[in-house]
Amino acid sequence: MPFIVWTNDLSVDVKMLDNDHKRLAILINDMHESLMSGRDSKALEQIFDELVACSRLHFANEEQFLDQAGYSGAVAHRQEHEKKIEQILVLQVRFSDAKGSAGYLDVLDKLKDWLFKHIENSDKEFMSHLKATGVDSILATWDEPK
Repeated sequence: MPFIVWTNDLSVDVKMLDNDHKRLAILINDMHESLMSGRDSKALEQIFDELVACSRLHFANEEQFLDQAGYSGAVAHRQEHEKKIEQILVLQVRFSDAKGSAGYLDVLDKLKDWLFKHIENSDKEFMSHLKATGVDSILATWDEPK
């Protein structure tokens, strides 16, 4: 059974953002599976690097959506993303410094919580506004952030 199981309760009802969230969950699951199968720490750290990169891209995507939608809380949401990046970078250092499975598993538990809090406490908050402004029209004109 995967470490993180995606359910419809996690959906924010925007396919592109849900796909980003699913990708982050898959990477955390890959780290868990790799740890359980005994892969070396270098392989785990490479997956973590990809998780950080995908998180940065996801946050850039969200910020562009919020700007295009004229979301009044966009600045605060951007600041929240900066804190989320700081948190994941701290977890990455803890993961690199971990000794034994217990240390790795503790970081993975915190990553899972990090992702769930981002979705539940952050993204779902702005979705009612985004939907009211016409998510479909925003998606139709969306350009991937550079």
